[in-house]
Amino acid sequence: MRASYTGFVDRGQSPVAELWSALTSLSSVGRPHLYGYTPVARNNPFQSLLYKKFADHGIATAPILRPEKFRALTDFRDLANGTTLHLHWNAWMTFGSVEPDRARRMAMGIIGRLESLRAKGSNLVWTVHNLYPHDAKFIDLELEVQQRIADSANVIHVMSRSTQDAMKGIVDLAPEKVLFAPHPNYRGAYQDLTTREEARCVLGLGPDEVVFLLFGALKPYKGLQRLLDALDIVVRRNPDRQIRLLVAGAPDDSPEAESFVRNALVHPNVLIEPARIPAERAQYFLRASDVGLVNYERMLNSGAALLYQTFGLPTVAADQATLREGLPSDATVFVDGTGPDDFADALEKATETLVSKEIRDRVAAYIRQFDPDIVSDRFASDLLERLQ
Repeated sequence: MRASYTGFVDRGQSPVAELWSALTSLSSVGRPHLYGYTPVARNNPFQSLLYKKFADHGIATAPILRPEKFRALTDFRDLANGTTLHLHWNAWMTFGSVEPDRARRMAMGIIGRLESLRAKGSNLVWTVHNLYPHDAKFIDLELEVQQRIADSANVIHVMSRSTQDAMKGIVDLAPEKVLFAPHPNYRGAYQDLTTREEARCVLGLGPDEVVFLLFGALKPYKGLQRLLDALDIVVRRNPDRQIRLLVAGAPDDSPEAESFVRNALVHPNVLIEPARIPAERAQYFLRASDVGLVNYERMLNSGAALLYQTFGLPTVAADQATLREGLPSDATVFVDGTGPDDFADALEKATETLVSKEIRDRVAAYIRQFDPDIVSDRFASDLLERLQ
């Protein structure tokens, strides 16, 4: 019989098959708590890391590959010691509609199902990943959807304690519902076998180059054109210094991302791989670099910041409370301002203060507090005190 990879491929019996498999996998502990999560992001190991220790607490986690089918959870209430839906991103609720009335009908239909799920006794946990979806077409609708989710949820998971302040005027988060658990680092999630020297050799980078890294999907909110403008300023100011921007990630279909890739491909100080990077190759970009970049124009949390730090990279970051909370102050340059010159000043300061083995070792030590085993174990314990 061929392996079926249950939980990776949406089949006719999904999500019932995944929910049942999750329950039976913990049958030795009696009646586990059944914990379905959606949407499922297989390209990012974040969810696997967050739930890593849940089984140790008697929580059976199950992927719901088609998020609109979450109501299947209620079919297992009599077999489990409680049921929970953990909702992550919510952009899918409009199903990509380009027509506002249809988008509203679809989104409100899903909200109605969530409210029904809660009325039947299941828990709803919502993780506040973003201010609102990055690619939102109907921002007012997305904000309304988020508020309805926040009102329905009995647990609101935040990854920084300053999230409530950051969301003021966007979504009202009831303090008694909020549960803090930081974003785990990516230790063990990515292959990490290469050396700094080998990585630079593989990518064709010189040993004396100062290398800034932008890793991850290329989207307009990351301030792509501002980054290129800032790079030009820094290069012009430092004619005797070898400065390189390394970019690794797939562009979306926006004009901004298309323009960025087109300009980066012909820029003498940019080395770019405009495609999704296979997990086993990420190590080459991360080990070859000196400083990671998270100076986005709009953001709440940054998985890239955790990935950079997992590989010992200091960062240049937007000066936002949610980032200040999770980044080491002595290994981060925060950008004072929003223009290309401000960004260039930060890049220049980083070349003077952050490029050293001592700094990289300091970052690697700091990030251990966010190891997945630590974060997941505490999150599971705290959740069980809140779940019905």
